[in-house]
Amino acid sequence: MTRPLRQPRDLIAEFPRLRLTPQQFDNLSDYSASYPTGTTPGKMWRRLDGAFDRAFIQSGGQPYWMVMQYDPAAPSDPEIEAMKARGEPVPTRISILRFKPVIVLRADARPSAAEVAA
Repeated sequence: MTRPLRQPRDLIAEFPRLRLTPQQFDNLSDYSASYPTGTTPGKMWRRLDGAFDRAFIQSGGQPYWMVMQYDPAAPSDPEIEAMKARGEPVPTRISILRFKPVIVLRADARPSAAEVAA
């Protein structure tokens, strides 16, 4: 019995959730068509995955937002230089963490005077 192919939506459902306000989400750089040139540990960005994949869209795929982050535990450039100086092997790749963004809105606990009067 063959297992059905997993769709990208199935995969993002398994990503850890990352709670962001609308402003935090909007402040992330958008790298939907590329990746950041630098690999600074901890750098975060947003990506509308599938937005530029014609075959995906033509087959009915729906692009979806994800937040990506270079592994914050990876050594920084100065740490890598120190490792080289000590003759230690240095990593040649950095892991990319993926998150499902969950946008949170903060509601005012107290209604305004206009709302009470309405």
